Amino acid sequence: MYKVVEVPTDAVRALKLFRTDELDSIRHLIHTAWYYEQLRWTQHVPIYHHYGQWFLDDDNGCWFLVFEFIDGVPLSALKRPTAKDFLKLARAVATVHAAGYGVGDFSSLTNAFVRKSNGAIVFVDCDPGEPDAPNADFREDCLVELPDAANAMFGEALPKKVARLLAGLKAHKRFNETTLAEELSRLAV
Repeated sequence: MYKVVEVPTDAVRALKLFRTDELDSIRHLIHTAWYYEQLRWTQHVPIYHHYGQWFLDDDNGCWFLVFEFIDGVPLSALKRPTAKDFLKLARAVATVHAAGYGVGDFSSLTNAFVRKSNGAIVFVDCDPGEPDAPNADFREDCLVELPDAANAMFGEALPKKVARLLAGLKAHKRFNETTLAEELSRLAV
């Protein structure tokens, strides 16, 4: 993602580039835009504005998506993350799950931003899945992404509530759009 100024409005936006030789098809680009539009109401993804294409010096050209610019910092930049920070991340993931979609690609914490204006978690880059199979991998988010995010935040010394949440998720056999929210409610967070 790149921070850009849109002409002629002077609005600050985020630009995500896709080289045409790296993009399976325009269907994938449109699917990505559709995915973000489906999650707009959650307020945990940047607002999608539009897409387009331009040609660079070479013959490949470039597709792009234009999003709201998120004024904030990635969770990975927090000096001393707390259990509260992790649980806020988990609640944001649960909100996306409630919409029927998975998040993916947040475990390194570089794609999960803390918005400066209100402290909300915003996923600036998600895994939208494929045009015929949108990301609904709740299991991956709960059993891989969240534990990896906890490890990135705390190492092996997990706060008690974080450890309890992860243990509760690990005990599940089946995952759906409410699994994470149910585990969070058991913690009364």
